[in-house]
Amino acid sequence: MKTSDWISVKTDLPKIPKGGIWSLTVWIYDERYGQRMGYVGINGQWWDTNSCCLNHVTHWMPLPEDPPKEKNES
Repeated sequence: MKTSDWISVKTDLPKIPKGGIWSLTVWIYDERYGQRMGYVGINGQWWDTNSCCLNHVTHWMPLPEDPPKEKNES
């Protein structure tokens, strides 16, 4: 992840799957609590993955893809 990967919440929000009530998990920056994994609900409220409500989220970015498997992994 690079600094340039951050997306301002003023510019865009994570997409919420059709019929869903919250976005997929993303990496977020909250001015009070710093960086953490979280998601946004259909009402615009942000939550971290510990179910803590966050009110100062300014930026987010998608989580990176998983690393490739090694040849000896199954």
